[in-house]
Amino acid sequence: MNANFHLIDLVSQAVAVQSLLRGMSADEKVAWLSSRGTLTPKPKTRADERQTFWFETTTGRSCAFFLDGDEFVFIGDHTTFTVSDSKRV
Repeated sequence: MNANFHLIDLVSQAVAVQSLLRGMSADEKVAWLSSRGTLTPKPKTRADERQTFWFETTTGRSCAFFLDGDEFVFIGDHTTFTVSDSKRV
């Protein structure tokens, strides 16, 4: 894993982060993100709910997301969105 990757804004760097973390387990991805900012899990309200996180980088940029396999699904104002990278199959 590239220890020199500087995460400034997860949303704008999502393609690079997805490529870098591709194939890692969800726990490994959470650990990687935790080492680059503050990752706070949102308490689940239903048993079938996906684990959602609030992430804030060391520069103060923040976002909400959940993981869907190798993809980040970002939660915006009345929307969700993903980003595509060339390695997605």
